[in-house]
Amino acid sequence: MSNSIASKSRVARSGQSPLLVGVGLALLLSTVGWPAPTARAQPAPAVDDQMYSCNNRAKGPMTVTLKGPETELKDLISWMMTFNCKNFVFEPRIVASGKKITIMAPVKMTPQQAYDVFLVALSTMGLTVVPKGNVMRIIESATARTETLPLRRGSPGNRDEMIRFILRPSYLKVDDLRTALSGMQSPAGQVNTVGSVLVITDYASQVRDMVALTRAIDLPGSSDGVYTIAVQYADAKELQGKLTEILGLTPGAPPAGRGPDGTGAKDIAAAVPSKILADDRSNSLILVASEAAYLRVRALVERLDVALDTTSGSSIHVYALENAIAEELANTINGALQGQQPRQGAGGRVPAPGQVPGNLGATIEGQARVFGDKPTNSLLILSSGRDFIVLKDVIKKLDVPRRQVFIEALILELQLSGDMTLGSSSHGGVPVLDGSLVLGGVQLGDLSSLNPASLAAAKGLIGGLIGTPLENTDNLGLGGVGTTIPSFGLLVQALAKNANTNLLSAPHFIAIDNEKTEFSVGRNIPYIAGITGGIGIPGTGGGLPIPQTNVAREKLNLALNVTPHISSNDMVRLELEAEIKEQGERDQQLGPTWTERKLKTQVVVRDQQSVVLGGLIQESTVYSESKVPLLGDIPVLGYLFKVTNKTKRKGNLLILLTPYVVKDQLELQEIRERKERERTEYLRSFANLSEARFAPKVDYRRKRGLLEEINRTVIGIEADSAELRSLGGQRRVPDGAVNYTVPSDLTDEPSEPEPSAEPVEEPKPAAKPAAKPAAKPAAKPAAGAAPAAKPAAGAAPAAKPAAGGAAAGGSR
Repeated sequence: MSNSIASKSRVARSGQSPLLVGVGLALLLSTVGWPAPTARAQPAPAVDDQMYSCNNRAKGPMTVTLKGPETELKDLISWMMTFNCKNFVFEPRIVASGKKITIMAPVKMTPQQAYDVFLVALSTMGLTVVPKGNVMRIIESATARTETLPLRRGSPGNRDEMIRFILRPSYLKVDDLRTALSGMQSPAGQVNTVGSVLVITDYASQVRDMVALTRAIDLPGSSDGVYTIAVQYADAKELQGKLTEILGLTPGAPPAGRGPDGTGAKDIAAAVPSKILADDRSNSLILVASEAAYLRVRALVERLDVALDTTSGSSIHVYALENAIAEELANTINGALQGQQPRQGAGGRVPAPGQVPGNLGATIEGQARVFGDKPTNSLLILSSGRDFIVLKDVIKKLDVPRRQVFIEALILELQLSGDMTLGSSSHGGVPVLDGSLVLGGVQLGDLSSLNPASLAAAKGLIGGLIGTPLENTDNLGLGGVGTTIPSFGLLVQALAKNANTNLLSAPHFIAIDNEKTEFSVGRNIPYIAGITGGIGIPGTGGGLPIPQTNVAREKLNLALNVTPHISSNDMVRLELEAEIKEQGERDQQLGPTWTERKLKTQVVVRDQQSVVLGGLIQESTVYSESKVPLLGDIPVLGYLFKVTNKTKRKGNLLILLTPYVVKDQLELQEIRERKERERTEYLRSFANLSEARFAPKVDYRRKRGLLEEINRTVIGIEADSAELRSLGGQRRVPDGAVNYTVPSDLTDEPSEPEPSAEPVEEPKPAAKPAAKPAAKPAAKPAAGAAPAAKPAAGAAPAAKPAAGGAAAGGSR
């Protein structure tokens, strides 16, 4: 169509009378009526035949002919008016902007196709058409979002005109879909979120591509849903913590590693739930996750939620002890439970019968108390079934036979004492005329020269000279009735006395590991603690005081306290306390004295190894002398006038211990038989006790030589192997990866494209995509709309103009 025709048309229109135009417009409005705006979304309109049915417009295929290679906007609109019956309005500043475009379309096309080329040309220049009743406004695309645009739902159409489209996703989150579609919008487009829908303002061709992408990604399982998993045996709260740690969930943070398609089928690491919550009342897990993440968590729960056999689910349990003492063990367990804070209160879930924790080493979950029953030596446990399993495992480890040790002790005290006495006794007497007797001499000690009868009791070396008796001295009574006094006498005495005391105490007893054993033997002696005044006796003029004697008693014991600690390698640590209390010398004024010796120490010995403790040596020397003043100090001759006494004492205390670790009852029987043999030997050697010596029994079969070291090593290896075998027999979670199968409906399948949209597939060579879009849009509209049937019949001629349309759109 030439420009001259368009110019004539404009001249004709400009020459019409304004009156005729007003009358015609009034008749038209009275017939058709004012267009009423509607808020209801309409589908994409069918082809508007009235737009191309006016008599003075071209109806058949035509060729696009424009003036010059660069066409201005006003020339483009003039060309469009040659085949379009609509009224167009635009501002002069749009024309004054000087925008130009080049369209190359050598192939003939229908008016409808030519109008599509016109819209593509406007969008290339940044302009668009906005309908206002029967008027089409041409405005800038950037300002079109504020205008009243056609509202579409379902199919957006395939034209390059600005529309508003409502899109409601079925599975994806609205925010996630908005993020995906924002990268596809044109510079003039806009994607807004309103509640659970998206309101898209953009070219219809752009919206068409967005709808195609939405159909590809808005699939079941692509978004998070809410799932529940019932926990049968384990505790849901504890399981939640383990799953959170395993999957690396952080409160308030989105799961990392999730793929853009949201399915998690191609990447197992991306199947991570958004949230995992635990419901204590129903003992179940609540997940906010995709279906792939739910399947992954459920597979983990199936591995962790396992059951152990149990026979009781009640809250009161009785456990009969075999070796331990019920009261002591109950105090020990209750003391440990006081520091254990329960993680589940009284209002929490009560485990059903048969439910036990998956791990016997788990901590106590609820309130638990243990009481000891002394008559039956049993434990009464108040707890849940799963807590009883935990406590029973601890009780079994504590209720084991305690090891024993047989201890032979020998307490030996050796006292050495030596006394030396040297003295003399002399006298001389002369009678006078009147019958008197002049007598003089030195009398010290027990030996007396005045009394020859004292020689009978004298000890030691005695020598001297005694004169004849004096006359008439038998009446003096100095030496007793009928005893005379020698006229003179000189006696000398020398005495040395040695004493050895050997005190032997040999206690032997059996002690339990870590228990104190006490051994004590002695006597309780009385002594006068003091004398006090008495009470008055009536009739004695005020009373005479009668003295009262206070008698007290003192325990003189030989005490030995031993606490053994037996190690696993038969080493014995002995805590020893020994005390010996004896009576010392008596003071004439203050009363008796007491000597006390104590020993407190710890030693470590091997089984059947003797140890010596003590060695406390006490030595004392006492020197006493009785003499005549001055004469006793004369050298050499002074011994005739004095008596000397020297006493020397020395004491030594020894304690010998030999422990024998008792491993079974047969060894106790051997100890009894050995003691019976020793008793028989003691009775036979009663007459020779002084020759008895300490010879502890040694069982060389238990001495640790080379063979014994090898034997103990083999025993240790066998014990380790038995423990490993017991661990292998326990029920445990099978090893391996946690696999799960994704249902087939989660696979990505291309959706069926709409009639006016291009198929969603991989890019292919340029020749093939040109043929497919032309064939499909031409065939399917023919089946769905009667007005489009005639254009569809010419599908073969329309294929060639499609190539030209693609070239025109490609220049944008």
